[in-house]
Amino acid sequence: MKIINFITPFIIGLIGVFSFAPFSIKFLIFVSYAYLIHTILYERSYRFLKVFIWGIGHWGFGMSWIIVSVYYYGESSIYLSLAIFILLVIILSIVFTCPLLLIRHILNNLDITKNYQKILVITSLLIIGEFSRYHLLNGVPWLIPGNIFLDTITQNIYPLFGASASSIIIYILCCSLAIFLNNENKNYLIIIILIIISIIPNYKLIEEIEDGITVSVIQPSSDPFLKYKKDYQTQIEMNLLDLINTSSELSEIVVLPEAELPYPIRSTQFDQFISRINNSKKIVMGAWDIDTNSVYNSIYGLKTYDSYKKIHLVPFGEYIPFISSLRGLVAFFDLPMSNVKHGPKDQQNIRILNNIAVSTPICFDIAFANTVRIMNKSSLLMINVSNDTWFGNSIGPYQHLNIARIRSIENKRWTIRSTNDGISAIINSNGTVVDKLEKGRSGILEGEVELINNNTLYNNYGYLFTYLFSFIILLMALFTKIWKKSHTN
Repeated sequence: MKIINFITPFIIGLIGVFSFAPFSIKFLIFVSYAYLIHTILYERSYRFLKVFIWGIGHWGFGMSWIIVSVYYYGESSIYLSLAIFILLVIILSIVFTCPLLLIRHILNNLDITKNYQKILVITSLLIIGEFSRYHLLNGVPWLIPGNIFLDTITQNIYPLFGASASSIIIYILCCSLAIFLNNENKNYLIIIILIIISIIPNYKLIEEIEDGITVSVIQPSSDPFLKYKKDYQTQIEMNLLDLINTSSELSEIVVLPEAELPYPIRSTQFDQFISRINNSKKIVMGAWDIDTNSVYNSIYGLKTYDSYKKIHLVPFGEYIPFISSLRGLVAFFDLPMSNVKHGPKDQQNIRILNNIAVSTPICFDIAFANTVRIMNKSSLLMINVSNDTWFGNSIGPYQHLNIARIRSIENKRWTIRSTNDGISAIINSNGTVVDKLEKGRSGILEGEVELINNNTLYNNYGYLFTYLFSFIILLMALFTKIWKKSHTN
């Protein structure tokens, strides 16, 4: 096998990631997936290897922020960090990319020969593969293709059917492109035009606020290397107190990022810290919580004492998947946040001010569309706290911000986003960043947010349309196969 056969799928898998933030070269996702589909359908030699290597390139670059966490903040050797990262990327490629090789086998078994049938069936199978990311390996819903339509006219599908429904468009166009180019069908020119139309920039709406509240967002930018060292605790507290106490007196709530204090809320240290805050009832903050000997990553409102415990935990950050023996081997895995328990799935929204229900996805939670949708069925506002220092200076913080913007559009909710060192933001219900604090800055972001009581079609029904689309297409293909077989006999 020539070396080019290794390099080509790797590069084309990798360039698909450039469709996402911070690059947003959106047409590259179509190139990447069209190549993948062509390989699955038409390659005769080394097909498994090429698909696997495409996955290595795609997941390796797209999830590259993992190695930042393990190497820089775990204080481990580059060799051990690289080994852990490579293991994770191999697993992601095997679980989420290699099963797509079954597509050609399924098409042959269903005796599907017409191009339009192939396109619809392949799209349905790719959608099923996409949904597997929400459930397998505790969920890794990163690099969802439909997310690339943010800031394009196609993002208007989000509040109707959600981001994964937008993936249907990408899969249909990529399947068509792969099939038409292989058959030398000139209709591929129409597909290219449709791709260009789908990524036309969207007009950014600035919403007028009628029923709003004033907020202050704290971004402390403390040093994650020193956070859990005893002699740094005082500096963290003094920095937070300075920012909180200099925030606007007009602010009705003050939001602090995910678990900034190195001790839990049920502690003397926490009580002493809160006693030093003027009007502490305004505070909504991320914090550690210890309940029945279990550590939870939570968000806590000091006026109502309501709290929410994070459901979806970060692999190799808050828990160790696959190999529990890594604890003790790498310093990072012995930090307090690396042995956190999942919060229960049936939690109520916390309430702020005068009994205002607020959805509060924490960090990685925001990537799980259905979790956020359920939270927002009864909320008026979204508060998203995160600690993106663990992304380092990688592409992670930019992707994370864009995912939060998509959740705002899907559910038509304003979002207050507070992170340790950026990117903190106030996001309106159209996904527009009204204001933000860039990465690495310590400061206060102040503004006004709207309370919205109306639910979108997506918020009410979720991915029902997408499920039905896939189910009906595959059912029709199966019935067609049975009908052909019965009439042939």
